[in-house]
Amino acid sequence: MQTLELTVGNLSCLGSRVSRVLVIATRLALFLSVGVASGQSLQDFFTNRVTATTYSGDITINNAAATFELNEPKHGGKTGGRSLWISWIAPVDGVVIFDTSGSTFDTLLSAYYFQTPSDTTLDKLKELVRNDDTPINPTPGALKTSLISFGAQAGKRYEIAVDGYKGEAGIVRLRWSFAIAPATPPIVLSTPNSQALKLGDPVTLSVALTPEPNVSLQWRFNGESIGQTGNTLIYTSLQASNLGTYTLRVEVEAGNVQVRYETSPFELQVNSEGQTNALAQDKLLDSPDSPLLGDSGGSSLQVGGLVIRTLTAGGGGGVQNLGVVRGYNGSQIFNTFYATADPSEPAHCGVVGGSSYWLIYQPPSNGTLTLNTVGSTYDTVIETYTYNGALTSYQDLISLACNNDGFGSNGPSRVQIPVVKSRQYIISVDGVNAAYGTAWVNYNLNTNALPQPPTLTSTPQPRTVAAGSTVILTAPVTGSVPLAFVWRKDNVPMLGQTAAALTLLNVTNTHSGNYSFTVTNDLGSVSSTFALKVVVPPRCRLTRISNTTQLSYPTLEGQIYTVEESTNLLSGWTAWPGSFLGNGLTNYFNVSSLGTKFYRVRVE
Repeated sequence: MQTLELTVGNLSCLGSRVSRVLVIATRLALFLSVGVASGQSLQDFFTNRVTATTYSGDITINNAAATFELNEPKHGGKTGGRSLWISWIAPVDGVVIFDTSGSTFDTLLSAYYFQTPSDTTLDKLKELVRNDDTPINPTPGALKTSLISFGAQAGKRYEIAVDGYKGEAGIVRLRWSFAIAPATPPIVLSTPNSQALKLGDPVTLSVALTPEPNVSLQWRFNGESIGQTGNTLIYTSLQASNLGTYTLRVEVEAGNVQVRYETSPFELQVNSEGQTNALAQDKLLDSPDSPLLGDSGGSSLQVGGLVIRTLTAGGGGGVQNLGVVRGYNGSQIFNTFYATADPSEPAHCGVVGGSSYWLIYQPPSNGTLTLNTVGSTYDTVIETYTYNGALTSYQDLISLACNNDGFGSNGPSRVQIPVVKSRQYIISVDGVNAAYGTAWVNYNLNTNALPQPPTLTSTPQPRTVAAGSTVILTAPVTGSVPLAFVWRKDNVPMLGQTAAALTLLNVTNTHSGNYSFTVTNDLGSVSSTFALKVVVPPRCRLTRISNTTQLSYPTLEGQIYTVEESTNLLSGWTAWPGSFLGNGLTNYFNVSSLGTKFYRVRVE
């Protein structure tokens, strides 16, 4: 048998964990190409799209001026914002690959079709296949481009859209290649969505395709065949070993010729509380789309760690609106086989990682959240974050706590943080040195240990320091994280000063003033003030004039001077009665010439 396997350019689409590749299509044994036709282009507006009919193509364009239209679908299943379109008509029955390798930004890619010739608008599009990131040779810092493949029927029109992930822009390179099939390939009508279930649940995964002869179907799990055929895969009892990424491989065969392609991938995870939409994600900015949401059960009362749900009598004396309590205690379980790490991603807990997943958690009530990765099959590191406002990049992350090997060397990790119901928290689980496997994130919310507002641990004391000193003013505050600090000098905000400690270098008398701080968290705020005075020690002189000894020292306006004397340089200093307010002039005093005395001037 001769297998027609397809590539684009130098892409290597192998189904092995060594190259960490999700099979979209397979390698080329017989590559059919009829060159690149001229006049091909990508268009911003769907109605302006051009039509290509060639076996292959290669288009390069900048999408910086591209837009996103009303009723336009989410390409690659993700939020974009700068989409470009092209129509492609299959010259004959076959399999086609479209890919964006060579683009300069993170791309999204989808193929669509219309069910009837009368359908022409964006809201009538039916998605055929999608892709965000193709994990082909995912070296650190590699750009995340996209790849799709599908069975194409002769003369049928397909609408291809390429977009920038979260509105990214730059140079788009879209290529396609085509292999002739020995028979008509089926159209993939629908695939399962990624979802979370409970351990032990029965699971049925089904892909809908148009009926065509000469077709065989094989299920694949994390890029490898699992020996299951047909368009439906059934697990009678879901186990942790079943979690990961699935595709259905479609093989079209006639005579001694065969071509292959695969459906869009979908992922199975576990949420022990049955939150089907709660999913950990490979990308930070995807995590807000699938949060783990706590629920106190609707009409309920929190008493310490006990949840008391209110029973509402129905018309027949029954009970209504009991609600569902969740988010207090459970596990999120997922497989990190295809996990990667972005070059700009922080090193969680300062540990070299490379296979991170992100999960957003919103608590059902205030309390202390304990997280651990007990049960994971690899060496994990965990860090918790939060953010203010919109989550747009790694720079928005506020680190709260992290841990590596909390239960021993190369073992699970554990963190504990105070949480409030009104805030979302981000849990990142990474593999030490890019380790991967099945990750368990076990969560427990203790409502007996409530988060605390910021409070002063002591009263800030006035400070007097010498010019040229380094001064560190640390806010004496305790309270639950995240704590936000604002510093002011004489009621004027100090730009960029948002840390718990304010450092002043090489101070002069111009640094004198009142330094106030305000510390805020989700539960309240507290303010106080340091009074700082910077003084310039005077250069004192003793001068012998005839039978008199004279003490003199220059003064600065605003500084208070006190003369002290002693017969012992090391102790027994006595202050002269009365202090002197500096006026910018030099003070002169006659002192006793009898015996031995030492003099000094204290400045305030």
